[in-house]
Amino acid sequence: MAGRYGAALLLLIVALVYTMAVQEGEWRVIAAMALQGLALVAVLRASRTDSRLVWALTAFFVFLFIAGVVDAIFVAADEPGFVRVSILAIVLGTLPVIAFGLVRQVKAEQKITVQTMMGVLCAYLLITTVFAYSYAVLGEFGDGPFFSQGEQWNQVSDYLYYSLITITTVGMGDLTPATQVGRSLTAAEALVGQIYMVTVVAVIVSNLGRSSAPKVSDQASRPDREKG
Repeated sequence: MAGRYGAALLLLIVALVYTMAVQEGEWRVIAAMALQGLALVAVLRASRTDSRLVWALTAFFVFLFIAGVVDAIFVAADEPGFVRVSILAIVLGTLPVIAFGLVRQVKAEQKITVQTMMGVLCAYLLITTVFAYSYAVLGEFGDGPFFSQGEQWNQVSDYLYYSLITITTVGMGDLTPATQVGRSLTAAEALVGQIYMVTVVAVIVSNLGRSSAPKVSDQASRPDREKG
């Protein structure tokens, strides 16, 4: 799976869609956490991260998964606050890893490939997840509900949905932040999403398949130019 972002991208999409689509309940929480963990491990492996780091993060996520399962079964039917904070920290740590992995891949292959594009899209979904869990943490530990529509909108599925329509600037208007911090974070996500699409994704797509190595003819003619 190393260097292959297709499986990671597919798992990220499945995890996001499943978390938003399935009804709330203890087993939805357990399955959603398992999918999120698999997706993050797939991203790390595709980025050709050091195996020790992959195993360390995998072990940490397994611990979170077990804690979340115990909490979901015996305490509540939604993700506890510490799980939200921990997943946010893991995803934040994964973003620079995938960025360095993409840079290494381009340097090694001397061109931008379809796998590079998929990796960039993985990063886009991870950014969406980071903002979603940032909202979730604010909703969990803030002084009041995150959304002005009421405290009943405090599930991770609500925050993922809100993050997706914000980063894509769809702006359905059915959910709105209630606090100044929430509005600021929402504006930041919209800006990050648009800048990412018109710069990073646009550059990757426009240079897809184009080699970054100097052409042989250019290398051959360089000594002649230097003599002249």
